[in-house]
Amino acid sequence: MGKSKKPEKIIYLCDGKKCCKYNSEVKECFKDLVEEAGLKHQVAIQKMDCQGMCKQAPVICIHKKECVGNISKKDAKKLFEKHIA
Repeated sequence: MGKSKKPEKIIYLCDGKKCCKYNSEVKECFKDLVEEAGLKHQVAIQKMDCQGMCKQAPVICIHKKECVGNISKKDAKKLFEKHIA
């Protein structure tokens, strides 16, 4: 078995209790954007430990370059275009 190639970029979703309550729409949006762009093997979507920014839920970080709270589906699309596409 060969080693699997690491993704070039990672979209992290906070796994804290409050973020999990609000991030399902954003998570699905990122999944759709990655698939539509044909980047399934280059971009991963992963959970990260709670960032302690619960008042800003849901919180995401894109490849550890930009962390954003209070993210919406519209924000997700803009961030994807800025950092991934």
